[in-house]
Amino acid sequence: MLRRTLKLIPFFLLLPFVLHAQILKIDKKTLWQGKVSLEGPVQVDATGILQIAAGTRVKITDPSYTLSIQGQLLVEGSADKPVIFDTVKGWKGINFVEAAGGSRIIQARFKNCAQALGIIATSPLIKGNHFIRCENAVKLLRESSAEIRNNQFVENGLGLGIEMRSSPVVVGNSFSGHKKSGITASNSSRGLIENNDFENNQQGVGLLQKYPDHVRKNRFVANQVGLYCYQTQNTSQIEENLFRANKYGLVNFSFSFPAVRNNRFIDNRTAVQNDQFGSALIEHNLFQKNDTALFNNRKSNPQIRLNSFIENRLAIFVDYSSYPVVKQNNFEQTTEGARIGIYQSADWEKRSGSKQLVMKTARARGSKNAMLGQAPTEFTDIVDLSENWWGEQTQKLKAASREQNLTFFYDRKDKPTVVYKGFGPDSYRLDEIRFRPLLLKPVAHAGPEKK
Repeated sequence: MLRRTLKLIPFFLLLPFVLHAQILKIDKKTLWQGKVSLEGPVQVDATGILQIAAGTRVKITDPSYTLSIQGQLLVEGSADKPVIFDTVKGWKGINFVEAAGGSRIIQARFKNCAQALGIIATSPLIKGNHFIRCENAVKLLRESSAEIRNNQFVENGLGLGIEMRSSPVVVGNSFSGHKKSGITASNSSRGLIENNDFENNQQGVGLLQKYPDHVRKNRFVANQVGLYCYQTQNTSQIEENLFRANKYGLVNFSFSFPAVRNNRFIDNRTAVQNDQFGSALIEHNLFQKNDTALFNNRKSNPQIRLNSFIENRLAIFVDYSSYPVVKQNNFEQTTEGARIGIYQSADWEKRSGSKQLVMKTARARGSKNAMLGQAPTEFTDIVDLSENWWGEQTQKLKAASREQNLTFFYDRKDKPTVVYKGFGPDSYRLDEIRFRPLLLKPVAHAGPEKK
């Protein structure tokens, strides 16, 4: 079966060689350089160190020929001499399993892998690499504090998965063209996500469940969804990011209450969508030239204060028993200040109620989300937008009578009652927008804070 017996190449030898057939175990310091062909799986034992020199091309002929690391892996490419993993489609990649410390993967190229890097309880430095058209580029499967810096993730299914109590540092990377997500984080994970670019992805970042850390100084451009929060509760800190030209810049869904501060939302279809008890703290942000700046739906009650809204088509949309707290904001050059949807009716909530419907649906689906019991049960019929400055509209609003129907706001003056299918012939009153008392001059410190 074997033409010859392969001996481990000592660290000081620099000759190209071929690896054959059965599992090759490396238990000492070994160097790969030049052209290396894997013709079987490779395992670096706990005592082994595998160094792959700059300019090396590692040829993988079968997707099951993986590199399994329990010791140390040193991939030491450079910008002009990267390490190339020349793979067949679906290669299962490099897998770290409770490996020794000090591993690093620098300036390597991975393409068309099922999973390029899978990491369990190991924290390598991953820097300056290219991950292209992989199903999964990098997955931190459990308890990894990897440093992931200055890599390019291009057209993968998933760029980076952060799972099971992992806490990486993710800084200076580029994620573009991902079919699923640039980054997803779940299962008690955390870690700084800073100064990364997310462009033309289906989703830039998805935070699933609590993520008690900072997402800051990133750029989300032309994504279907820039940043998606799902059941993150009172985490994360979303600060100093740019959201530009996304379909949805930031989505806070299903009991997500992040702190959203000092961000810029520019030219998005919807800048921030709060949905299904999505009640973020939104302060000191800039909203400019968005089709809809803030969309609030299904009992979402965000706190919206000290923001600057400029040249948005619609500043605030409110529907299905949502009552945001909107105070001390500046609204300028806005086509429409606020609009109430057809399900925004405290009258319906009082007479029919939605909490029972939500709980019934949850039971039917087998949901055990304890937070459903915290859903509000008391509602007012007023969407309170008082104590804000409305720019050039301020004098018109000041002069309007209380009975006057203003085109700047859409509420029950425009559609007094609604009838809901499945709830009989009764009609229900829509809520009313209240904008008095007005602020007669701009709020001095609204918008992003200067640092």
